[in-house]
Amino acid sequence: MSGGWRRRGRRGKAEQQTEPAEPESLGTGELGEGVSYSITRRERAGDVPLVNIALTMTPEAKARWTLSAAYRDLGETHHETLTAAYELAEVLWSQGSTDEAVELLRYVVAGRRSVVGHGHPDTLAATSFLARALEQLGEFAEAEQLTRTVWAEYVRASAAAHPDALTNLARLARLVCRLNRPVEAEELARQALAGRERVLGPGHRDTLASRNDLAGALRAQGRPEEAERLYGEVAEDAGRLYGEDDSICVQARANQAAVLAHQGRWAEAERQYRAVVALRLRSNGAGHVETLGAQFNLASVLHGAGRAGEAEALMRTVVEGYSEVFGADHPETVSSMSNLAAMVHRRGDRAQAEALCRQVVAAYERRFGPGDPRTARARANLRLVVEGDA
Repeated sequence: MSGGWRRRGRRGKAEQQTEPAEPESLGTGELGEGVSYSITRRERAGDVPLVNIALTMTPEAKARWTLSAAYRDLGETHHETLTAAYELAEVLWSQGSTDEAVELLRYVVAGRRSVVGHGHPDTLAATSFLARALEQLGEFAEAEQLTRTVWAEYVRASAAAHPDALTNLARLARLVCRLNRPVEAEELARQALAGRERVLGPGHRDTLASRNDLAGALRAQGRPEEAERLYGEVAEDAGRLYGEDDSICVQARANQAAVLAHQGRWAEAERQYRAVVALRLRSNGAGHVETLGAQFNLASVLHGAGRAGEAEALMRTVVEGYSEVFGADHPETVSSMSNLAAMVHRRGDRAQAEALCRQVVAAYERRFGPGDPRTARARANLRLVVEGDA
């Protein structure tokens, strides 16, 4: 009983204590880009006030500070400096600051190659990141070279059947296909698929992804029936194993829809793409790059089916979304702008089409240079619009 009485006594004492006063703000401000402070004071009975100073840094500011300190104290090629640069590149890439991120990754790759060698895991991780970044920026040739180097290093260190080697082999197959070498891409995709089936099993997500890659190589060779059938099989298997909203399943359905559109089967392609857009919206939300990609494809199908108004409205949403995520000069933004220009031109608004085409040419010149084939195609499109207006 006495123990119970003591517990009641402690509760009663606590209830009699005065609640601490709410903190009073003494000020906030900026100490530098991404660094802010706040000062608060809390009054305490019978004691001096408690003053608290809090500093807040954004992820980018913290990463820049860490890199600057490591560079100053340890040197430009110290492993901690290179790690800090890699982490800053990750932050910048996630924020859409792609050019600076790539510049930092080049610095990290060069530094790690000189310090720990080409085959070190840290070097390979940075090289893979740089290759993926360049691929997303449309620099396919350099991305292929780097990916081939990483693949060879993994093969040398751990044999061709190692999962990391197979991952880079599959990525290499996709890059070769994007560089318009579909026969070589098919060979690489079949090699990656066979390795993944043997090492990971036929139902593994990476194995299904390799079947998707193989279908892409067949499609690029002008074999649409084989490609459509394989895409459908991948979508069915992925949906059964992982669910209809799984990324492999959704991507296979989108690829199957692209084949249907290429064959002029607009109604089937539209149904498929609408389902893909709905899945992307549910999984990722509006404005996500995968959602925007699905909307881009749906807009293209609507345009092909002769529904110009719907297509143009949706493509404008895509251009605005990509511009917000990546910036005005990113290949995805410029590609969608080029498609929008074609839609506007077909509608008969040549002045707006010309303005869009000029933006496309300027963006490609800034990104890839005046001699790049993409820039040349953009100029040819501009000439078509201008000469048609004459």
